[in-house]
Amino acid sequence: MTTAVTSTRSVLAQRFKQRLKPLIPAWVLKFHRDRVIRREGSMYEGKPLGEVFTHVYKTGAWGVAEDQSGFYSGSSSHDPKIVEPYVKAVTEYLSALPERPTVVDLGCGDFNVGKRIRSVCGRYMACDVVDAAIQSNRTRFSHLDVDFRCVDITTDPLPPGDIVFLRQVLDHLDNVRIATVLSKLGPYKILILTEYLPLGSSFTPNLDKAIGSHLRLFGEQPSGLVLTAPPFNMKVLSARILCEVPDSGGVIRTIAYELPGR
Repeated sequence: MTTAVTSTRSVLAQRFKQRLKPLIPAWVLKFHRDRVIRREGSMYEGKPLGEVFTHVYKTGAWGVAEDQSGFYSGSSSHDPKIVEPYVKAVTEYLSALPERPTVVDLGCGDFNVGKRIRSVCGRYMACDVVDAAIQSNRTRFSHLDVDFRCVDITTDPLPPGDIVFLRQVLDHLDNVRIATVLSKLGPYKILILTEYLPLGSSFTPNLDKAIGSHLRLFGEQPSGLVLTAPPFNMKVLSARILCEVPDSGGVIRTIAYELPGR
C-alpha cells in the first residue's frame, strides 16, 4: 500500500510540474536542466541503456502519462503543435512511395506517434530498449499489427526493412554510441531522422554528452546532431527536409536521408 501511495503522489507531483512549467522563468528552467545533466552524468555512467531509460520513465523525467500506461515519451510526442506537422509530412512522404514500405522504428517509446503513421506502412517493427514499454505497447496496440521488439540499438542486431525511423532518439546518446548505431544503418534505403537543433546555423554540431534524458540543445554550449558533419560524416545520396517545427528555443527538424547501401 505504501508503495502504491508513493507512486500516486509522484505521478501527481509530475503532472503538477508539467502544468506549472510554462509559468517558470527561463533562468530557473536552465538551472534545473543543468542540475539534471550533472546528476544524470554521474548516475548513468557505465549503466546499460535498458537500465538508464527504464529509470528515465520511472522518474517521469519526460513527463507522466495521463492514461495510466506508465510510459510517456515527452511533450514532443504528444503536443499537437509538434506531432501534427510531423505526421502530415511523413504520411505524405510515405504515401508517395511506389508501395508501402517495411518500416523499422528505432526507439518507438510510448508509440503515440508511431500509431499515427502505421496505416501508410507495410510491415511495421517498433523497437525500444525498455522492455516494460514494449510489453505495454503490445497490449495497448495489439489491434495495429505491429511487431514490437525489445532492442538495444547499440548492441543488438537491427531488424531488416526499407525505411528506418530515428525520432528524437540519438540525441539522448553519447557520440560513441551514436557512431555505433550509424554503422548498422547500411542495409536500409532511407533514414527518416528527427532531432532538436538550435535556431540558426552558427552552432557547433555534434558536441558530445553523457547518455540520459536531456538534449544537446540545453547543454552549456547549445548543440544538435548533424549526422553528415564531423565526427560522424554519414554518407548519403540525398537529403530532404520534411518538416521543421519551432519549440523550446530551437527547431525540431525531420529529414529523409537516402542512404547509399552497402
